[in-house]
Amino acid sequence: MKEELTLKVVEIVTSMQNAVGKAGDFAMEQLPDIAQSYVMYGRVQSVVMLLVSLLCLAGFAFMTRWLAKNPWEGEFGEKRGITNLLSIVICVGFAIVFISVVLSNISSALLVWLAPKVWLLKEIAALIK
Repeated sequence: MKEELTLKVVEIVTSMQNAVGKAGDFAMEQLPDIAQSYVMYGRVQSVVMLLVSLLCLAGFAFMTRWLAKNPWEGEFGEKRGITNLLSIVICVGFAIVFISVVLSNISSALLVWLAPKVWLLKEIAALIK
């Protein structure tokens, strides 16, 4: 009875090893396709983030220019310089933030387009951490 149980355990462990081996072989066969798909995802993501950042930067630049040309007027026609100045400062602050975001996205976009293997290694290292 004990021998039969031992044989069954050995049989189960062997079948599990075979299944894991087949799954590993399948993963190794698919690895180039998976890596290529992940690089394509990185390219699309970097371009979208860069475009969104540039659009936001352009929007804040346009808003700052518009506020500088069209000062707000009060109820009786008086100029509200401090309110207009505060709005311009806020827009310039947001523009500076988006300039840093654009520069960060340009770096990532250039890396994924010009050196996809390096980008992939950096992404794998970030995933492992």
